[in-house]
Amino acid sequence: MQRDDKIDLTRRLIAHVDNDTTDYADDMLRVPFSVFNDPELAEREREVVRRFPHIVAHLDELKNTGDFVTTELIGTPLLVVRQSDGSVRAFSNVCRHRGAKVEFAESGCKRIFSCPYHNWAYGRDGALRGMPHAEGFDGLDRSQYGLVEFPCEVRHGLVWVVPTVGAELDIAKTLGEKHDAEVTDTGIGNSFQVRKETWKLDMNWKIAVDGVQDSYHLCQLHTKTVCNFLEGNITALDVVDRSWRIVVARKSITEVRDADPDSFDVRDYSLANYTIYPGTMLVTEPNHFEIWTIVPDVEDPNVSYCTIRLLAPSEPATAREQRILDKNWELLMETLHAEDWFVTKTITDNVAHGQVDELVYGRNELPGQVFHKMITRDAAAIAAERRTAAAGSAP
Repeated sequence: MQRDDKIDLTRRLIAHVDNDTTDYADDMLRVPFSVFNDPELAEREREVVRRFPHIVAHLDELKNTGDFVTTELIGTPLLVVRQSDGSVRAFSNVCRHRGAKVEFAESGCKRIFSCPYHNWAYGRDGALRGMPHAEGFDGLDRSQYGLVEFPCEVRHGLVWVVPTVGAELDIAKTLGEKHDAEVTDTGIGNSFQVRKETWKLDMNWKIAVDGVQDSYHLCQLHTKTVCNFLEGNITALDVVDRSWRIVVARKSITEVRDADPDSFDVRDYSLANYTIYPGTMLVTEPNHFEIWTIVPDVEDPNVSYCTIRLLAPSEPATAREQRILDKNWELLMETLHAEDWFVTKTITDNVAHGQVDELVYGRNELPGQVFHKMITRDAAAIAAERRTAAAGSAP
């Protein structure tokens, strides 16, 4: 972080602590409760989500040529493969012959991927390499029947994919020059993946995203856990197009009130959340990183999926370092399962009753307002696109 930026951020956070304030929206935001279980809206939102980047792997999962992982991203089956030149490419895990899944293993290392149905074979580059009884397909241009490829980029040690053919993908541009440089400076690009876990959540995906945007609840819900370390309802927010940085002050930040700016790193006295719309969060803490990916279910508005990766600046070298990381993970799990998700699931339970027409996001809930306004606008744009397309195809 540039020196002037560090000074400005530190001053903003300490001023908020001193004055019991935060970065405020201009007004409250009222959101219809129905946005969390409306099937038609959920279908449009899934289309929005498919147009933006998501993290599908850490480079530790793809260390060598031919290493691969398979996953599903908003209903799209993916085969992600490390290439011989060190790059990573992402393909549809669907055979171009009869549409069967090509690779069933979750991970491994291969030179050739063969569909088990008729043994059509594809190289690491997705090209169609061979088929049994090829004489039955005389005239088939093999160069046109490789695996469908999706935009894929490695940035900050993470593999990003947009599950839409031909979509733009530039993570540095998405983050913005300043925030991308800050993420680079954290060293996350050389990090070690300690563990990864995915959960199926019985809640709308926006509810899950809301929880990672909200500092208001930190010292309300997490009185015995997170509130011991972080200031509640104190956020510095900076937005760049469709990404933003949320910085929450740690309890210790006032210790550097009068310190020489060159004598400390503001990251040691705060928690930063770099959100890449619509549902990816890079969370940087003094001794570890958390990578969150939240996506909607392909059918049920009341189901979503959350993947969290715990990363360390380097591979633990001692038992003590491993214990510290384990404790960080245990604290995170306690806050999520016993507090966050335990409570937020009741939002999904309650929306079905229809007793509340709208939710109110306060001026102090600025990040949540930014998120909801953005997804509302983009879902409306999808609806407009479809109306235009329907009008154009009408006789």
